[in-house]
Amino acid sequence: MLLAAAGDRVPLLRGPAPYPPEWQWPLRDAVPPGPVWPAVLAAGALVLLLALSGSSPWRSRPLRASRILLSAASVLGAAFALTLLAPEPDGVLPTLLGRVAYRTATSYYTVALSPEAADPLEFLRHHHELLAGFRKGAKHAATHPPGPVLAYRGLLAVCARAPGLTRAVLRAAGLPESNPRRPRPELDAPARAAGVLGGLAILVACVLTAWPIAALGRGLGCGALEAARLGTLWTLLPGPVLMLPQFDQALALPVTLSAAALARALRADGQGRGLSWAALAGLFGAVALAFSYGAPAFLALGGLAVLAAALARGLAPAPAIGRCAVAAGVTAALFAAPALAGHHPVASALEALRIHREFFTRPREYGVWLAFDPLDLAVFLGAPVAVSLVLATAHAVGRVVRRESGTAPTAFRLGAMGVLVALVLSGQTRGEVGRIWIPIMPVLLVAALARPAQESEGGPTAGEAVLLALLLVPMDLVLALSWKFF
Repeated sequence: MLLAAAGDRVPLLRGPAPYPPEWQWPLRDAVPPGPVWPAVLAAGALVLLLALSGSSPWRSRPLRASRILLSAASVLGAAFALTLLAPEPDGVLPTLLGRVAYRTATSYYTVALSPEAADPLEFLRHHHELLAGFRKGAKHAATHPPGPVLAYRGLLAVCARAPGLTRAVLRAAGLPESNPRRPRPELDAPARAAGVLGGLAILVACVLTAWPIAALGRGLGCGALEAARLGTLWTLLPGPVLMLPQFDQALALPVTLSAAALARALRADGQGRGLSWAALAGLFGAVALAFSYGAPAFLALGGLAVLAAALARGLAPAPAIGRCAVAAGVTAALFAAPALAGHHPVASALEALRIHREFFTRPREYGVWLAFDPLDLAVFLGAPVAVSLVLATAHAVGRVVRRESGTAPTAFRLGAMGVLVALVLSGQTRGEVGRIWIPIMPVLLVAALARPAQESEGGPTAGEAVLLALLLVPMDLVLALSWKFF
């Protein structure tokens, strides 16, 4: 993998062809000139944490140690993602702002600064009508719900009303109050501060996904430390680390929280507690749907995986399906709720999906992406994790063929992989899955590596986690220095 990616020895690893109409990750013209050692230090600290998790003091108090591990991993994971921007010529936070403000790659910020979004309520009311006008200059905004645009608009309002915050953010970022090289009247001081804060908020949401990942691991029977190692490894996967600041990274948090809450609902003893957790899963699902019309597919992958695990544990089908239905109903009700303010959620969704088909689905060859979507997913999930997922799935299928009694982890893997196969075969996503499918990577990570103690030695062990980390970090560095994501 490293030899293929570095120096572009296997160009097809980046995709079949450039956009338009197909997709291929662009190659850098030259290695960026900035320092790499900050990223190496941050990654080294994460590897050290994983190694310490196997020590006797940590294993003697696993619950407390798991919280320390996840807290430290959240901080160091954010540091690692930011320091991967250090080699860029402009530096870390100026590069972050430049990516946020990039018109074609992240057009939500551009639309948030436009006159159409000046009144957020009017923007919401006319969203379905405005999408057609975004088709050319703001394709991402044209194919998504209003959530990403309104998030930036909200940050802009905060910064405009808090000049002290604006000055502090710009000072900490080393940014002037306007861009002398590319003066744009709309990029005043509050707008620039809002862009920086928006990028950092996406990063925070991304690294906090480590916590519900650990909760999913615990739900499958992993010990506290083993589950925390899963969450820590999340902060080293290439997709979540390299795509900053894409809302797909932030979307991983509500999608994984929804799966974790649904898993808790299906394990709850009392009917009232089960329904409460199911409703919470629906709430997180609605948050995800406010930011992506593709969220139902992502939620389905996690939801069916935890449902399969619950049925394998012996939960009766009727209450299990009933709690899943409550979660889906809450999601649907909250998705429709903005209609009370004049929004047209169904009309917006249909128009956005039509535009997505027009620009990104119909022009691309279905058969080509049956091969390249799984390849792109494997690259950005991380080759060692992808190989582990394939091996774990093969083991799960073998157990079914041999008619051995099913276990929750086996059912979880097969449920997740079944939806993944259906997602690939549907052909609805053709290209860029290393970014677009970041929200399903937490469930795939758990499916690949979670190993309860009752099956064998619980895992991932500290040694396994360190080995995986040592394999992932060089891939992150090589991809960051060799490929372009913006």
